[in-house]
Amino acid sequence: MTSSKSGAEDGRERARRILETESAFAACGAGLIGEIIRHARPIRLAKGDTMYRQGEPGDSMMIVVAGSLKVTNVTSEGKEVVLGFLRPGALTGEIAVLDGKARTASVVALEPVEAVAIYRRDLIPLLRANPDAVFALLEGLCGRLRSTNLLVESQTLEAEARVAACLVRLGQEHGQDAKGGTLIDLKITQRDLGSHLGLTRETVSRTLSAFRDEGLVELSGTTILLKDSTRLSEIAEGSGA
Repeated sequence: MTSSKSGAEDGRERARRILETESAFAACGAGLIGEIIRHARPIRLAKGDTMYRQGEPGDSMMIVVAGSLKVTNVTSEGKEVVLGFLRPGALTGEIAVLDGKARTASVVALEPVEAVAIYRRDLIPLLRANPDAVFALLEGLCGRLRSTNLLVESQTLEAEARVAACLVRLGQEHGQDAKGGTLIDLKITQRDLGSHLGLTRETVSRTLSAFRDEGLVELSGTTILLKDSTRLSEIAEGSGA
């Protein structure tokens, strides 16, 4: 039987590999990554668990090591809005940990998740001593802002174009090369996609089924394989006719 100490060490090594290869800190050097790992606290979540909630104090930043999550807000009418998705290498919670204010959104596990947390009291001195790490965080925040802008812009599109644009974007941000196309490496339900796009689950389901029938995507549970990203891009740009 594996000891808890050994399990924690294994988790830290997995976190180190993710930081070195897939995170915003990948180009910052082994010294900084070693310091982050030294201060990091392992976190494990089951599917459906909440990593943190909107409005809570923001005293830590998390780095996703395994699994996927969704970033959500709840409107004044109680409706969930999915703002985005996270996969291994993603940083989350950095806005609140940088300004010391409340969390701006909630983060929920879409499947079992492994992550590490680093607290503000440890992170801020590391950032002050490592300007490259500050720029890495800013670059990540800029990337998320661009994705948010694209999402807002897509709200003016018709449903078919909106879904197509979302699939192309998710393929670019979270896709993996796979046999026959690009596999979107997230455990997203059609309800989550609808909440992300401002569409009903039924509309998303109907549109995905139409794309499948046209040979543009392949659907299997929560897995989506993009078989013709070029054609989906044309539909997103209004050239679907």
